[in-house]
Amino acid sequence: MRTAYIEAVATEKIYRSRGFATSVMERVAEEIQDFELAALSPFSVAYYERLGWELWHGPLFIRRGEELMRTPRDGDVMILRLPRTPILDLNTPLSAEWRAGDLW
Repeated sequence: MRTAYIEAVATEKIYRSRGFATSVMERVAEEIQDFELAALSPFSVAYYERLGWELWHGPLFIRRGEELMRTPRDGDVMILRLPRTPILDLNTPLSAEWRAGDLW
């Protein structure tokens, strides 16, 4: 699936709890409507759940060429269903292409 992966959103400490990050994430959701899915690794599951994101419960994998490598559950992955998102079972395996840096 063509997926928009949200790498990082941060608010400087003195500006937190004013809704800036929420406004950014709502705008991001508007801008990625042509993708089939959105994904991110959350700092807080509860925060993103209130914005409509869902926790992925299935095993996680990274694809590198023909190789499929299972990744440890040392963090969570959440998805946002978009207008083009097919029916998904959040308990099935999820994979992403390998990239430098954090895999998820």
